[in-house]
Amino acid sequence: MAKSKPESKKAETTPVVEQVSTATGVKRPKADMLKLAEELHKASKGDSSLVKLDVDSLTQSTPHISTGAIALDYLIGGKENANGVRPCPGIPRGRISMIYGKPSSGKTTIALQTAASAIREGGAVLYIDFENEVEPKYASNLGIPVNNESLFQLHQPRTLEEGIKLLAKYAKGGVDLVVIDSVGAGVPQATTEKEYGEQGRIGLVASVWSTWLPSIKKLISETGTAVIGIAQLRESIATGPASYGGPQQSPQGGNAWKFYNSLQIMLRSGTKMQGKTWDALANKEVETVVGALITAKLDKCKVSDSMNHECSYYLMHGTGVDNVRTIIDLAIAVGVINKAGSWFMWSSPSGEVKGQGMDAFREKVEAVPNAVNILFEQVKPFLSGKAKPKSGKDLTALVDEGDGSLESLLGMPSVELGDDIFEEEE
Repeated sequence: MAKSKPESKKAETTPVVEQVSTATGVKRPKADMLKLAEELHKASKGDSSLVKLDVDSLTQSTPHISTGAIALDYLIGGKENANGVRPCPGIPRGRISMIYGKPSSGKTTIALQTAASAIREGGAVLYIDFENEVEPKYASNLGIPVNNESLFQLHQPRTLEEGIKLLAKYAKGGVDLVVIDSVGAGVPQATTEKEYGEQGRIGLVASVWSTWLPSIKKLISETGTAVIGIAQLRESIATGPASYGGPQQSPQGGNAWKFYNSLQIMLRSGTKMQGKTWDALANKEVETVVGALITAKLDKCKVSDSMNHECSYYLMHGTGVDNVRTIIDLAIAVGVINKAGSWFMWSSPSGEVKGQGMDAFREKVEAVPNAVNILFEQVKPFLSGKAKPKSGKDLTALVDEGDGSLESLLGMPSVELGDDIFEEEE
């Protein structure tokens, strides 16, 4: 009798789970994301590119630098998460930010105040001044140690490419902030090689920035350097005749700056503030403009949920952003400070503060230790919707009544309105 052959054992295989693609109807293996990530982690010896995302688990904000304007920092910061943390209340580190607007809207002031904040935190700042317009006394008034080159350096490069090389070198060296003033004022190398009067290439500045901004963005994300580009509004090239809407305005530097920045702030000047100053020529005090109400709108914001929101703050000539007046006006709007005629009253932790006239009342408020921060903490619940104004009305109702200054102060939505420089050094 013939012996039966033993049955050969079939190779054990792991069953493959299939799923149907709704787009094509083709069956394909279901991806095991966790397994793929684990294999990638092992292959890279722990240096994985995987980033874990969980907004509610954040216990601290994204690394940032204060702009020196409380209202603007609050606007950029966005809504609090479950832990009461605001995503990024200031200029983000390791990112590109752009500040633009018409002349005299306070662009350089915000950049200099941000630089002063970085230095106070123990950092170092490089200021690339293509326009050759930084005034040392004003910078010093804003808190810049203009004589300390270990903390603050002002460079005025001859060409745009020289400025980009400076940016790369100092970013690699660990500088905290680089300010470019302005992105459209740098003269490309090709332009300097031409004779005066010779026709130059249109859009050359934009082309240079378009070439190098991707590399700059990658470099600063690794070093944690914050970059601020200042730009003025210019009429776009070939935007059509008036019948098609007329000339359109856009920031200097070309579209590359719009694509690669994470934060884009538009500033515009509003109501002018009148005051008396001494005129040496007339040998008397004269009435003149001493400041303005500035409105900041976030055209682009990838660090929080504040895109298309805006806020307002006071900018005073010679001294910068007036946080005290800004917060007092905001406190009056929500009822933290009571106003009756020309009288103002505030219940501070150290007692009642009362004064007749804004100037007199402000002096008494400033006499209270840490008054600005205390006032702002009292106002915050109204901004987040956790409390209502003492008048009994909600903030939306106040805006609907036409209080445009309140709308802007609260940050509510607006209704109108060489090739080797990025390689590692040997």
